[in-house]
Amino acid sequence: AVNRGTLEDTSLTEAAPASADIRRFDNYNSVIQAFISGQTQLMVVGNDVGAQVLARQEALKPEQKFQLLTSPSHIGLNKNEDRLKQAVNDAVAKMLADGKLDESSKAWLKTPLNPDNLKD
Repeated sequence: AVNRGTLEDTSLTEAAPASADIRRFDNYNSVIQAFISGQTQLMVVGNDVGAQVLARQEALKPEQKFQLLTSPSHIGLNKNEDRLKQAVNDAVAKMLADGKLDESSKAWLKTPLNPDNLKD
């Protein structure tokens, strides 16, 4: 199950064998419900959504099989906010150095921080 027209849909379509039966749904709730109800054998969602499903579906015991793609995280700022940009960069650098960003990733996303997601 995958959300129609998303980055996950595109990536799954490229990676799956031609014989795969890809079930597309119009929103993430439908993707999750199809998986939980047994309509599909797997679901393709972002790690934030996946972590929530893993945490809430203990009876089902879902597990992450593999990571289909890695996409960077971004922080948006208004133009000409150089001081704010520097403050954000300093805060992120500090959290990287002291391990707090990795701890946060493990707590919320149930996976270690991927440094490739932090490219400027």
